[in-house]
Amino acid sequence: MQLGIDGVTKRFENVIAVRDIHLDVAQGELVCFLGPSGCGKTTLLRLVAGLETPDAGRIRLGDADVTNVRARDRNFGMVFQSYSLFPGMTVARNIAYGLACRRWPRERIPERVMEMLDIVHLAEQAERLPSQLSGGQQQRVALARALAPEPRVLLLDEPLSALDARVRATLREEVRRIQRRLGITTIMVTHDQEEALTMADRVVVMNDGAIEQVGEPSELYSAPATAFVADFVGAMNFLNARAENEGRVRLTEDVVIRCANWRTDAHPGEPVRLAVRPEDARVGPASGRGSDAIGARVDWIEFLGSSFRVDLHIEGSDSQTLRVELSANAMRERGLVEGDAVAVALPQEHLWVYPA
Repeated sequence: MQLGIDGVTKRFENVIAVRDIHLDVAQGELVCFLGPSGCGKTTLLRLVAGLETPDAGRIRLGDADVTNVRARDRNFGMVFQSYSLFPGMTVARNIAYGLACRRWPRERIPERVMEMLDIVHLAEQAERLPSQLSGGQQQRVALARALAPEPRVLLLDEPLSALDARVRATLREEVRRIQRRLGITTIMVTHDQEEALTMADRVVVMNDGAIEQVGEPSELYSAPATAFVADFVGAMNFLNARAENEGRVRLTEDVVIRCANWRTDAHPGEPVRLAVRPEDARVGPASGRGSDAIGARVDWIEFLGSSFRVDLHIEGSDSQTLRVELSANAMRERGLVEGDAVAVALPQEHLWVYPA
């Protein structure tokens, strides 16, 4: 069912936690609220859930205004970071309890419990206690419990953050598979950009209680609307520069670069921030330096397995460093070592210019 957030604002004393949020979530869509701690994403989720009441604006579900409907009457499923399972109840009873509270027919409950355990691949664990399960299994039980009453919307509050990296990667695939299979409208809160980019249909990047940008994961990564989004989603280099005429920036006294993507109306001579992803810089031998390339020297090389992270000091600057990522094959071909002089080309289509 489609969910709407219309001009929602929430204050806690003198602090504005959420400010004038407008967002529509389509039927069957998975949307992630992404941002750093304190940005308002969890407060916004709690407003949607009915656990907080907005000071302004409204929450819609389909054509109905549910702003003042109690949380327990909204029929929303919610999964928390902490699992919140009853330790003295078996897996099956944990799931059945929620159905009983929703007054499901008693004869229908065992069948529904087994349906949900099959979906999360835990049918064989039905009679175990939560303490006998791994963290990943416990979170699957929490997910099954939230989905069992056939909620209209599923809300996930950092559900994977308490798990180790390998389990988290496996479980996020599982959650996405289940969400798509059931076609349930879902909102997930996370501070983990990889989690958001791999799971979401759309990502809502939040900062200081407001939305910075909404878009598909690939859009946020390849076309960040603000410097905050560029910095928060993926790795990004920011270099100090000055605006020039005709879509160019001056990086050093001798280097002027044309840039295709401007997010500032700075006048010539004014300071700007030049942004480029580490994988978009092209590194070659110093002897091949053309008029549009930057001279640099290798300061640091870090081995990452299938790739290398290389820090380059830009010639003609006091302390500007450009971080690039090169595949293992590219490193073998170039044979780079610390201290090498190199030429770096920055393709204009991959350059972004933001206010200083």
